[in-house]
Amino acid sequence: MELVLISDGQLSLDSPVRKLPFFFPARLIEMDKVSPDTVAEGKIAVIELLGSSDAGLTALKTSWDSIAEIPVICLVSQKNRREVIQAAALGKTEILERDAPFPLLLKRVNAHMGGDILEALPRKTPASTAAAYKKSNTFLESLCLSTVEGAKVRINLMNESAEDMLGALKQDGLSCWLNAVETHHSATYCHSLQVAGLAGMLAKHLGWPDEDCKEVIAGGLVHDIGKMRIPLTILDKAGKLTSEERAMVDKHPQFGRDILKTRLEVAPNIKRMAIQHHEYVDGTGYPNRLKGDQIIPKVRLITVCDIFAALTEERPYRQSVPARTALDMMRNMGPKLDQKIVSKLDDMLFGRAFGAVTREAPAA
Repeated sequence: MELVLISDGQLSLDSPVRKLPFFFPARLIEMDKVSPDTVAEGKIAVIELLGSSDAGLTALKTSWDSIAEIPVICLVSQKNRREVIQAAALGKTEILERDAPFPLLLKRVNAHMGGDILEALPRKTPASTAAAYKKSNTFLESLCLSTVEGAKVRINLMNESAEDMLGALKQDGLSCWLNAVETHHSATYCHSLQVAGLAGMLAKHLGWPDEDCKEVIAGGLVHDIGKMRIPLTILDKAGKLTSEERAMVDKHPQFGRDILKTRLEVAPNIKRMAIQHHEYVDGTGYPNRLKGDQIIPKVRLITVCDIFAALTEERPYRQSVPARTALDMMRNMGPKLDQKIVSKLDDMLFGRAFGAVTREAPAA
């Protein structure tokens, strides 16, 4: 189900409609193109009336029946009498002030788009995994909002998410976490949650202290923060990316650096994981071609988990590869990756039963 965005011509730079595709799968339709075919499976429509022409509004009214059956939010300026009259003439719409706080629009849209993400979880998902999954998802949503709004990162929520996730991994195992995460509707969120879970469990398998395990979990959640500047219409695109879209996606480490450089509340190592997770040990990565000891172990670990998750995730435009095949491909990358960490990941996944990776024995 998608969010349908309707405008007449190019959206202004100030329109809050421009921000919505960062939070929901969305399609933009011009007013004179509205029809049952273009609206299709839309779950809610948001209409931007700023700059609407008489011709565009006439075309919209002619095709109104095609969207009148789904919830509709009209963005207007109450100071603009023409916009208010146009919205009222459409009928059966919720009118919202364009300059209202963006979280209010987000809340209104989410009420129609959402549902409880826990409803999609496998039936026997343990309570600790379900709770950690919900809190981590709440953090990712807040991270996206803070990026779009220029607000501070909610560090307390990030730390709580990391602590709850580590507890769930210890108690219920990695496979339980991955089974839960795979139900997420957004491939982008799913990837960050997978990387965080893999990183936390791998750090634990390496014998790292809990504080380091929690930091790489937080790093996994934040590592793709640069993608918050890339609309979900590109990140979750069903088909293959164009060369221009691919080039934009590949800029996400630089975007991450730009987003995080003024956010003093974020720890330096977490910033490194966000900016450097595409650097390779042999110096052939990006964006800065770091090499060897310039890349700290926590970044190397995130890089390994990021690549493994990307290879094993299902995508509409390509099939996933089995875990063993993914590990073989990573071994074939040779000096690009820290092969000791790759070997530890292999040992963690296949050195014992995958489903038990790794449950702590219950206290006596």
